Amino acid sequence: MMNLNMTLQNPAGTPTTGNTSVSQLQAAEEGARYALLQRLMPALQHQIMGNFQSLNMIAVMMERHLQPATPRLANMREDCALLGGVSQAAVQSVTNLMAWVRPQPESSLRFDVGVAECTKVLLAELQFRGFVIVNKVAQIEAMVSGRALRSVLSAALIFLSDRSPVPASLVMRARTLPGHVELSIDLVLTSQPAGNAATGSYRLLDWQDVEALAAADSVELTRSDIGIQLGFSHRAASLA
Repeated sequence: MMNLNMTLQNPAGTPTTGNTSVSQLQAAEEGARYALLQRLMPALQHQIMGNFQSLNMIAVMMERHLQPATPRLANMREDCALLGGVSQAAVQSVTNLMAWVRPQPESSLRFDVGVAECTKVLLAELQFRGFVIVNKVAQIEAMVSGRALRSVLSAALIFLSDRSPVPASLVMRARTLPGHVELSIDLVLTSQPAGNAATGSYRLLDWQDVEALAAADSVELTRSDIGIQLGFSHRAASLA
């Protein structure tokens, strides 16, 4: 493998602060959140459908237990107990995914848990396009903004995949510093040039989208020739 060197497309845009008005910043944030949500919808739908496939399988087994002349009631009781647990887990999973659709600014999330969550949501979608997410984030218990982590990290991963000229590995590493957690995402080439565009998606994410989301949640943002570096402030624990 070789590191990406001066191949990221769309050079860094102008800052979203300065002479930009508050209304323009808000419009940029809203547009970026909408674009991000549109890009996340296939992945979220995949997660939701996966949660309910198990329910369908249990329902099929229960129907089979009722088909014999003498129904297998013992098996039915076992399946009923299993159905309750699986359905409860499915509902909780969907509830958790809704945090992506309507994130709450005051929510907090443990950093390493949030990174793993983002990886799980985006993994299949990016793999379909030839990308691999490599999560090298160690155990980091610091609490950060749930909305900031979900939106800015997801946007950064999608942006890098959109702007990469070839399929690649997205390697994440993190370290804890006084007052904040620093997360780096390096784009490492793994293949020859190939069609990796997000076919059928809403649109590609721009660097200005990532900037707008980072600015809205006070996330430090730095772009380099090989990737992106994010800085998330520590905060008190609360419900995600």
